[in-house]
Amino acid sequence: MISKVGRIAAYVLLFALGSAAGVLGAFAQAAYAPGGLIVALAGAGGLFVAGGLLMDTKAGAAVPAAAWLVTVFYIAAAPRPEGDWVFTGGFTSYLYLFGGSIVGAMIAMQPWGGASRQLLLSGERLPGGGK
Repeated sequence: MISKVGRIAAYVLLFALGSAAGVLGAFAQAAYAPGGLIVALAGAGGLFVAGGLLMDTKAGAAVPAAAWLVTVFYIAAAPRPEGDWVFTGGFTSYLYLFGGSIVGAMIAMQPWGGASRQLLLSGERLPGGGK
């Protein structure tokens, strides 16, 4: 069992990693289209899943997703000092913004932990109680 201080430290680390994934993904999706977009969204989704699995709570997935969302929308709204924008008006930029938001919401809403883990909608459960 993780102590309260350890759990808080883990959530702070997940928040920092979510912000870093947002910044790195913002530049990767623009620099290496379309492969950068796929890698950026997969990396962000992987971080959200890892947070949910490691913390075994919905908050474990929601904290990095919220950090990603705040960071990416801040980057989208703020121009750089040179007057350039990180996100252009292209399709990949919009797909990164909205696709990452949807991925974050979908992963954060999964039933992390507890006895309610289901494998299928029919109610079948994973062997071993879902662990």
